[in-house]
Amino acid sequence: MQMMLKAIRTSVPILFLGYALFVNVDIFEKGLPGTVKGDFVSGKAATSLGALYGKAQPHRKTAVGLIGAARYELIGEGRDGVTAGDDGWLFTDEEFDRATPSEIKTAAGVVADVKAQLNALGTKLVVVPVPAKIDIYRDHGGEQAGQAMEDQYRAFRAALTDEGVTTVDTRPALADAGPDPVFLTRDTHWTPQGAARVAKAVAQSGKISHGDTVFKKVPARPKEFMGDLVSFVTTDDFAPSVGLGPERVTPYVAEEKGAEKKGIFASDDAPIDTVLVGTSYSANKSWSFVPALKIALGRDILNLAEEGRGPIEPMNAFLSEPKLDDAPPARVIWEFPIRYLGEPKYIDGKEAGNA
Repeated sequence: MQMMLKAIRTSVPILFLGYALFVNVDIFEKGLPGTVKGDFVSGKAATSLGALYGKAQPHRKTAVGLIGAARYELIGEGRDGVTAGDDGWLFTDEEFDRATPSEIKTAAGVVADVKAQLNALGTKLVVVPVPAKIDIYRDHGGEQAGQAMEDQYRAFRAALTDEGVTTVDTRPALADAGPDPVFLTRDTHWTPQGAARVAKAVAQSGKISHGDTVFKKVPARPKEFMGDLVSFVTTDDFAPSVGLGPERVTPYVAEEKGAEKKGIFASDDAPIDTVLVGTSYSANKSWSFVPALKIALGRDILNLAEEGRGPIEPMNAFLSEPKLDDAPPARVIWEFPIRYLGEPKYIDGKEAGNA
């Protein structure tokens, strides 16, 4: 069996290289489908050349998708960036990079600095750590990796406590969910059910006082989409053929009861005093974390979370707001996925990617 797997692992890249050689010879003989524009000093010529080269490879996307699907089907692997689990589950590689004690201490120090800046403005900070998907669904991805992420979650909370930072223990809300799907199977993120359970845990923690605004849950249309981890395996065209088809969620919004009677200038009369900062777990409306928080806390919430920048950069952007000193919020909720702790580029804020 091992010899067969080794042969497959060796043959796949050889086949791909063979195909690449065939395509490049064909492009060399036929030429590029246009003229390179711009100059090489500014980089515009390189960009133009890249675009023309891409157009000259009509089979590239098909080949990548086909080879990726074959690799997943035969040996259960994807490209760098994804780890395939059992029964069609996919996990980001970031959840298999355990943070060192030094990295956790550094991250806790960054959070403590943020807390000090906010406290100087009279603003309370509450950190909401998001457990790793592999921790909650370790039966689909590996007990050892799951335990490592659970340990990382607990170590991060302990380090924050040592720094005097207020946190909410969100892990039980997800780990004890039973049959409720709290994370998506082929996507990095949580489901609306998972987000709602965490929002409820925040409200029940007593770390944030409840408001008196009543919100009602208004479901939106169900949404089908391809999980963000599928692209590390194959293309959308071939994904369903290997059991990695689209997933479905039903997002919702939170509407304030009676708000329609106040008129369009109602928001001017009641400034929002609670701010949410975080990552795509909060920024992406498909997961409905913000509506869930509004309903659970009875407070309107200003959402300043951002996708693709990790947990630190959105907070830095918030702290650099010119008007923050004049009108600081009463409280800031910081959604912080612990899977980033082993990725220093997301903690030092010098580089950010898919988040």
